[in-house]
Amino acid sequence: MKNLKSIVLIYSLFACFNLSAQQNSNNPFKDPKVEQVEIELDSNDPDKGWYSLTNEFSAQNITTEISNIKRNTDNKIIAIDIMMKSKDGRIQKLNINRTTPIKSIILFADKRNNPKWDFGIKETDKEIDYSDK
Repeated sequence: MKNLKSIVLIYSLFACFNLSAQQNSNNPFKDPKVEQVEIELDSNDPDKGWYSLTNEFSAQNITTEISNIKRNTDNKIIAIDIMMKSKDGRIQKLNINRTTPIKSIILFADKRNNPKWDFGIKETDKEIDYSDK
């Protein structure tokens, strides 16, 4: 059920972005007024959701590469390589390869302190809460 909620959340997010882009020509990731962008995924998200992040930070001049996704017998992600690279050559990497599943990973870009965008990848110690509050 949690995996289904995860897929629904991703689909909803992308559907909202696509709808917004069609209605206002403003994808939140591409809106020049946006100063901070953050995406969080967890071990329940399908590989397709992870690989779809490749161009999500293109408006911030950042490319994202996702590779080597491995899952355990419970279909939870236990290995993944992520690299974010800016056009000016700055690189952030996260490489995970272990037996315990990831909780969640956040990819972010932020220009509040740097007009060239600070960016990064961080693993959290909490699972995403998909429950309706």
